[in-house]
Amino acid sequence: MLRRICSFVVLLTLCIAGVGQDGTKSIKSEEYLKTRPESSKTETGLQSSSGRNTKGNQSRSGVRSHIYTADKNFAVGPPPRAHEFVRIGLTIWRFSPGQCAIPNCPPPTGATKGLFDTSAGTRVDDSVALSTGERVRLGLESLSHDGFVYVIDREQFADGTFGDPYLIFPTKSINNGKNYARPGLQVQLPRAEGCFCVKLRDPRRVLVADNLIVIVSPQPLLTPENIGVKEIPLPAQLTSYVGRADKEQSQRATLKEGTGLPQTTTEQMAGTKGLVDTEPVLTQSDLPPQNVYQSLVPQGHAAVFSVYLRYNSKP
Repeated sequence: MLRRICSFVVLLTLCIAGVGQDGTKSIKSEEYLKTRPESSKTETGLQSSSGRNTKGNQSRSGVRSHIYTADKNFAVGPPPRAHEFVRIGLTIWRFSPGQCAIPNCPPPTGATKGLFDTSAGTRVDDSVALSTGERVRLGLESLSHDGFVYVIDREQFADGTFGDPYLIFPTKSINNGKNYARPGLQVQLPRAEGCFCVKLRDPRRVLVADNLIVIVSPQPLLTPENIGVKEIPLPAQLTSYVGRADKEQSQRATLKEGTGLPQTTTEQMAGTKGLVDTEPVLTQSDLPPQNVYQSLVPQGHAAVFSVYLRYNSKP
């Protein structure tokens, strides 16, 4: 059960680089960060805090172009009439026990190769199954639109059933319940300098995933009175969005060669700043999200994304 997490999105203008023999599509992103604030940096290439260059080429504007791998049905180009693409970004960072101490969290049972006791976690693709004892932090960014973001969490069990849904963002303990999102503003869950522990909670049921339902709405869907200090059972006003998440299909892309990159100093600052104000921190020259989700909706409507954090079923 994921009950201590948060993070946000950025506008992507995507161009096809080609379709591979395996049916996947390479997507070039020369303009996908243009809704983030412009950078005052003058570096000629993006590097992680480890000094490792990411995959991509330098554009004329000085903003590095990155490559995403997506399924061949990932839509590019303009949307159909009276519709729009809404996009969010998701980055997962994994930490060692020394990086993020959590009481009663067991030692990791999975591989911890590449995890060193430094201040930075390392990126993990959202397709990776996490193991018992691993420490994880999430970063969410609204990539294409300004709007209000809501995150619902429900557990998924080995028999295919789901637990009760909970609203885990916004909460009054994070930025006093403010949830207005914009490109360049990242929300980290559980919050900056924190992480959550992957572990089995009920020996009678096998937990295989946390299903995060992310809503991006042009209008607020809850009043301050509907928001709890911490996570709360799902308010009735958001019940219909759970049903939409079960039916709608969003398209997903993965940053090529992004797995294993350490969390940059700017990304750490973004999570900390998101607790005290709502000014964007990430700029056009900073690293893009590890995973991008895209949904097609009628113009002016809320978009719903269903994201899974998968776990190894064996303790």
